[in-house]
Amino acid sequence: MPNPPRQPTAARSKPRVHRELVATLARRIVSGEFKPGSTLPPETTICEQLGVSRTAWREACKVLESKGMLKSRMRLGTRVQEQSCWNLLDPDLLDWCRDAVFSTEFVESLMEARRVLEPAAAEMAASRATAQDLAALESAYLRMCDSLPDRVADFCDADLDFHSALLIASHNLIFTHLVSTIRAALRALFEYTLQLGRSYEQALDMHAQIIEAIRLRDPVTARQVSAALLKQTTRDIHAGKNHDKNHPSGFFKEKFPGLK
Repeated sequence: MPNPPRQPTAARSKPRVHRELVATLARRIVSGEFKPGSTLPPETTICEQLGVSRTAWREACKVLESKGMLKSRMRLGTRVQEQSCWNLLDPDLLDWCRDAVFSTEFVESLMEARRVLEPAAAEMAASRATAQDLAALESAYLRMCDSLPDRVADFCDADLDFHSALLIASHNLIFTHLVSTIRAALRALFEYTLQLGRSYEQALDMHAQIIEAIRLRDPVTARQVSAALLKQTTRDIHAGKNHDKNHPSGFFKEKFPGLK
């Protein structure tokens, strides 16, 4: 006689419940409900409020402690850390709390980092890229072309793949490692810049020039075009930030209501 179908168990739903609890706590922190420097309410109080066990609560706190948002100390409780301690490049944190984390300062810092890293990666790629690296860049570029003018989300995905492939093509171990580290932040940035009405034709042309410079083993041109592309992106961002002349941060706050 066949065994009856297995019923869902509490254990099977535990990962989902755990993730939701962590996300809820993270959002309460970034919203300011639990302010930096403050101590979280006693376990018994908050567990009753949320309807969770003390074990589940402690596990959630450990996750956010690993992301720099909390710090637990014996007999002192669990304290909320300043935002400067948070791992702002963490994919989960960006997913849960993008509106609050993705601030003007964060955007500008990310662009500064890109202006240092990507032209150098393009220069290295022009000397080190393999046929496989070129194929990855070309594939991403063609997907960017095919996605316009209607599928801007697909354009964003392809653009992200292009810049990831560029870092990988540098064959610098640190740059390659950074792909997984900053990919979530870059995705958020690309989604943001899609709202700025940038010139896609100009952006596509610059991406094509980068590929050609790498193909021709021309590191000087590869660096120069990469820097020019990032300069244009920075201008787009600044134009968006100044969208409302009376309120310079108006555009950011419209797109990201949680922006400080």
